[in-house]
Amino acid sequence: MKNFFRKISEQFNSSNKVITAVLTDLESSEIDENLIGEMMMVDEDGGIEYSSEKMEKEIRKYILEEEMKREILNLTNTKEAELKSIELNKDNKIELFIEPVLDNPRLLVFGAGHIASPLVKISSLMDFEITVIDDREEFLNYDNFPSADSLICLPYKDYFENFKARQNDYIVIVTRGHQFDYEVLKELIREDVKYIGMIGSSKKINEVYTKLREKDKVSDKELSRVHSPIGLKINSETPEEIAVAIAAELISVRRDKSA
Repeated sequence: MKNFFRKISEQFNSSNKVITAVLTDLESSEIDENLIGEMMMVDEDGGIEYSSEKMEKEIRKYILEEEMKREILNLTNTKEAELKSIELNKDNKIELFIEPVLDNPRLLVFGAGHIASPLVKISSLMDFEITVIDDREEFLNYDNFPSADSLICLPYKDYFENFKARQNDYIVIVTRGHQFDYEVLKELIREDVKYIGMIGSSKKINEVYTKLREKDKVSDKELSRVHSPIGLKINSETPEEIAVAIAAELISVRRDKSA
C-alpha cells in the first residue's frame, strides 16, 4: 500500500489523466469481500496499479477483456468524484468510488517584465506552481521573482522543444513585443490547457491574430478561447493593478464549476 500511494504522489507531476478507484461494494461469489476498501489507480495510457497483490490477482483477470479494459480506462475522463457500478461479467458486479488525481495548477508566465513581477507575487498566494520564462538574464532572476518555483532563461521557441502541456495549466503571455507574443501563442493555441491570456492593445492583438490566421491557419473558434485583452475589467492602470486584474481572472476561471 505504501508503494501504491508513492505512485499516486508521482502522478502529481504527470500530464496524464489519472483516477483512483476505491472498491466500496461488490456482488460476487468469486471475489473476496475483504477486498472492499482496496484501490486501483488508472491512467489514460493504459496503466493500472493495484493497492495490493491480492487486489491485482482477483480483479485483473476480469479487466483483461478488451471491452472491460476500455470501460476502466474511460474512467480517466471523470471530472469529479463519483460512485460507479461496473459489471465485470454477468456474475460479478463491483462498485467503485472514482476520484480524479489533480495536480496543483501550474502558472506559466511568458515574459519577465514589469507586470510579471507583481503577478507572480500575488499568484504565489493562490497555490500555483509558478514558472517564468524569458530570454533576458538581467530581468529573469530571483531578486525580481522570489516567489517563483522555476525560472527558465531561454528563447521562447527553444523552450517549446521540450514542453508538454497539462490540462491544469494557466498561461499568461506578457512578453515585450507582439512578435514574441505570436511565437508563444502559436505554440499554445491548440493545447488542452485551462487558461490562456495575452496582454496587449487592440491593435497589437489584431496583428497577432491576423498572423495566426494567415500563416498558421488558426480558426476564430480557436482564438476565441484566448483571454485578450487579459484580466478582468477593473479599470486597472498601473502594473500592480493590471497584475491584480489578471490574478482575478485566473481565480474566476479556476473556480468556474461549469468550465
